[in-house]
Amino acid sequence: MVKVAKFVVIINDNVVWMENKAIQFYSGLFGQKALGEKYVDENLSHQKLFKIQNDFSVEVLMVYEGDNPLSFMKLNSSRLSNQNLGANKAVGIEHIVYFNPEDVAVLFKRAEEIALQRKYDLIWVKVLEIDTVLIETLQSLDYEKFSFEEPINKEFHQKLVYFRKSV
Repeated sequence: MVKVAKFVVIINDNVVWMENKAIQFYSGLFGQKALGEKYVDENLSHQKLFKIQNDFSVEVLMVYEGDNPLSFMKLNSSRLSNQNLGANKAVGIEHIVYFNPEDVAVLFKRAEEIALQRKYDLIWVKVLEIDTVLIETLQSLDYEKFSFEEPINKEFHQKLVYFRKSV
């Protein structure tokens, strides 16, 4: 079956699924369920996801296989969060929750199509340094590492790595 990435509407069914998958993903990434739950509580809890519903600059892109959701990520087109990047019009991507690199490729291919349609000239991505699978996948998709000043998440002791691609 073909995998397709499309925007998702923030409704209760989607939010419960997304929060549970995020806990599963980040618990595995951090190697501790408690850390995964805490990270999701601060970044992708159902409360945080419902707030997105009223912020038109943040959208969620999800991979489906048939009717089954598989993976997702957040796109942020807010001018405030996309300034100082040396681009006229940029879109940021973060909180990529996935369970195989193929889903990541589907998400980013669709993000690039959306960027072209909306006339963005840069896609940039925040990645936790320990997410080596995502880093390798982004590099295989021709995203380049770049320096950007943002504080290290001290609570999770995780450094962020930044990637970008001109479109």
